[in-house]
Amino acid sequence: MASKSLFLLRHAKAAPGGILIPDIDRSLSERGLKDIRKLTSKLSKKGFDFELIMTSPAVRAITTAQILAKGLKISHSHLVVNDSLYAAEVMGLLKVISSVSKKIDQFMIVGHNPSLMGLASYIAGEPISLSTCSLIQFSFDMKEWHDILTKRASKFTFLN
Repeated sequence: MASKSLFLLRHAKAAPGGILIPDIDRSLSERGLKDIRKLTSKLSKKGFDFELIMTSPAVRAITTAQILAKGLKISHSHLVVNDSLYAAEVMGLLKVISSVSKKIDQFMIVGHNPSLMGLASYIAGEPISLSTCSLIQFSFDMKEWHDILTKRASKFTFLN
């Protein structure tokens, strides 16, 4: 049986919003920048590589994904902004995942709660909590991403 790995990364800590800053335009806080650099260093030392990093269009998610990709020396062409990841429901996220090419064996989604928490809990079959900059890896015994619509993860691991 073929194996697929999905990594869910909640964006790093964002700076506070306000009346003048739309939610989608919020940047990372100093703590958020520190946290994603630390996680990137840890993943780099362990030799992680991703064939695709898909991110929400929110500034905080894009920045999180860009820092990670740069630190892991992942080509900019493997980083994709997907507008439907912002404020997505679990079924919407599953549809995005199911449309990924079967040639891709491991990829990451950088997004937001409550969407990612709901997706993680659904895939794991148990409640999962994701704080900012939390990364979880799900392993699946399947050949195509389309199968995620009917499969649960065979294993999941928190990576930070």
